[in-house]
Formats: sequence, structure tokens, C-alpha cells
Amino acid sequence: MRSRVLGCRITAAAIVLLLIVPVVQGCTLLERFWGDEPSLADAPPIESRGADWPVLPREGGEDGYDDPLEGMNRVFTYVNGAFDFLIFEPLARLYRGFMPTDARHAVSRAFTNLAEPIVVVNHLLQLEGGRAATSASRFLLNSTVGVAGLFDVATDVGLEADDADFGQTLHRYGVGEGPYLVLPVFGPTTVRDAVGFGVDGLIDPRGYLLEPTPRLLLSLGEGGVRREEVIDPVDFLVEYALDHYDAVRAWNYQERQRELTDGCTEPIYVTCPDHSPE
Repeated sequence: MRSRVLGCRITAAAIVLLLIVPVVQGCTLLERFWGDEPSLADAPPIESRGADWPVLPREGGEDGYDDPLEGMNRVFTYVNGAFDFLIFEPLARLYRGFMPTDARHAVSRAFTNLAEPIVVVNHLLQLEGGRAATSASRFLLNSTVGVAGLFDVATDVGLEADDADFGQTLHRYGVGEGPYLVLPVFGPTTVRDAVGFGVDGLIDPRGYLLEPTPRLLLSLGEGGVRREEVIDPVDFLVEYALDHYDAVRAWNYQERQRELTDGCTEPIYVTCPDHSPE
């Protein structure tokens, strides 16, 4: 009897929580979008932000995307944003609150390690044999000695992390990026990189080794981990951007330019590692 009563109480508490979270988040949403125009007076200066933080268009942040599909893209941006605000952001904050920092970093490294085979294949397609060998060595070492990638022992022995995807491979062979595109759930990209994302999914060995359900759960887990990693820059963007759509597009452009050019581009507002805007 007691267990039945306890189960009813837990269920009732869960229902109340599920009702409260959207209401609280909705009130916060109204404050964000209908409040006074944000001032940059108290915003952190560009030089003090991380390399993966956005430089807003109003600060001179570069946005070089062609956006002929803006009407459709805006719809998907706001729909994705609503789901993120009501579901994924609260879960990411809950994850940050309960998981110690070192443990979060370890989980992030493990997910990065799982993507290493995709990096290897794309380095080979780009005729970068040395980089492919390094990435393959990293995967083997971190998957074994590093306990499924929880520990990055490869970097400790001089095998530096690298990145490559099929969108980068197409870029290497001169394929243009095409129009800016916002996909449901997956978010901002370009036509070229959307194709690249699909090809990377075919390359990913997880698609062949795992059943659909565990593969989906793994993808959701990785999505939550990656969302937690950008809580702070997203909060900055939401607080200080005049137009959230334009700011997200500019941030995506800046991030992608760094990835396509090994971390260094011009002009200076596409911030490079170890480089501060003048």
C-alpha cells in the first residue's frame, strides 16, 4: 500500500514539474524578448570571450552567408529555439548542476572519441594521410588506455586532437557552401554542410554497430552534453543580440570559418585561437 501511495506521489510531483517548467520558462521568454533594448555597456569585451563565443553583428561580427531562404529559416529558427528553451536548455542546466565539472569533461571527451572514425575517413578523402594516421592512433589509444575516451591520453603523448567532416572535404575540393539553411532539430548549417552531415552519418560506424534505439539514446545524450557546453555563449547571445536570428547566423558563420581554415581567418572578428581583435 505504501509503495502504491509513494508511486502516486512521485507521479503527481513529476506532472506538476512538467507543468511548472514551461510556465517559468515562458515567463522568462517574455522578459527576454519584450524587455528593453539590450545595451553592450556591461557586456564582456570581445577580447575576454572564448574563441567559440559569438561576436554579434552589432559589434562588427562577420556574417558572410547568403540567405535567400530567410523566411523559412526564421520559422525553423524560432521553432527550434522554442523547443530548446522549454526542453533542452533546462535539461542542460540540470546536467550542469548535478554533474561535476571533471565528469562533464570526461563525458564530452568520450563523445568526441566516438566521432574519431569520421575524422579519419575525411582526412583520407582530403589526402591528408599523416593527419588520418594521427586521428586513427588517437582513437585506438583513447578507446583502450583512455577507457572509451573518458581520458585523453593521446594528447598527453603528443597526438594532438584534430577535426574533419565531409562538409570540410567538399570545401577542400572547391564546392561552394550554397545558401544558409536552418534544419528542424539539427539547426543552422548550409546546403553543402547539410549534405556533408548526411554523408558523415553514413560513414559513422555507430550506424552499423548499434540498433536504432540505443543509437537514438546515444545521439540524444550527446546533444544534451553539447548543449551544456554552450550555455554561457548562448546566454550572452540571447541577452545582448538585437535580432536573435541574425546573431545565430553570424555565430554559425564565424564558427564554420574557423573550422574550414584550421582556426585562422580574416577579418579579425572571426576570432582565431591565440588571437585577440585589435
